[in-house]
Amino acid sequence: MPPNADSPLPPPDRGFDPGPAPILPEGYDRWTRRPILFVPVMLDGQVIGVLWASKGGNAAAYQRRTAVDPDKFTRPEFWENRLDEGYRRGLPAEDAVRSWVGVDEDPRMGGVPAGTRLQEIGSEQLLWEWLNPGAPPLEEGPWIQDGEFPDGTPEDRSKGWTVPVSLNESNYASSTDTTIHYFPVTRGGPILGYLWASATEAAAGYIARPSAGVDGIRGRGLWIARLQDCHRAGRTALEAVRWCAAQPADEYAGVIEPGTPEQSASSPTELTEIAGR
Repeated sequence: MPPNADSPLPPPDRGFDPGPAPILPEGYDRWTRRPILFVPVMLDGQVIGVLWASKGGNAAAYQRRTAVDPDKFTRPEFWENRLDEGYRRGLPAEDAVRSWVGVDEDPRMGGVPAGTRLQEIGSEQLLWEWLNPGAPPLEEGPWIQDGEFPDGTPEDRSKGWTVPVSLNESNYASSTDTTIHYFPVTRGGPILGYLWASATEAAAGYIARPSAGVDGIRGRGLWIARLQDCHRAGRTALEAVRWCAAQPADEYAGVIEPGTPEQSASSPTELTEIAGR
């Protein structure tokens, strides 16, 4: 029997509270630990930055070349808004980057020339080092990237669960204020980069030569891996670099030609300046 007009209405059923609506992402992630696919952004004939996407992932962003673009916000915001148009259209991150190849150059923000192909590099950090040699490293970003923890364990446990592993690779320090010894790395001619070590500290590394482009950084991983092997073997940094100098040529990483004289610089900073000449 329906209640009469004077009967109070029953209270609403509050047994289920859905809570606030979930906040859905409006664009691609800006961090990745995966390899990077990228294209240069040009303005008036020079590279001012790059558009990049994580290989097989859901991250895409703009990375600036600080030497020609000290503004941290304007161009990154412009290009990332453009990329996120692709996200809203349901494009994979790689296709969002491709979609801007050949679009007319903006007079202030630049453009990607027609016919440009995606290039690959090992990580976001390596891309930053190539664009901005000698600059402080990028922040590490959020703990979970690409849906994974740093050791590769999926955030979604239904996709698997592994025993966490140590993230500390055995390696020499990547910077020093002391005198360093170095060798040029070549591959059939031009210098690709320099392998260096401190004469007195446990510090060593590889500095790509900007004029060598992607070729200068493509082989960095092998040289760093060789240094890690030497570190695990207990060699001093200088012993490690001299051992590396005796290794055979590699198709991508190049070689330190036999008989190349060992040179010195006051610090990695000075060597970075040498590499930029």
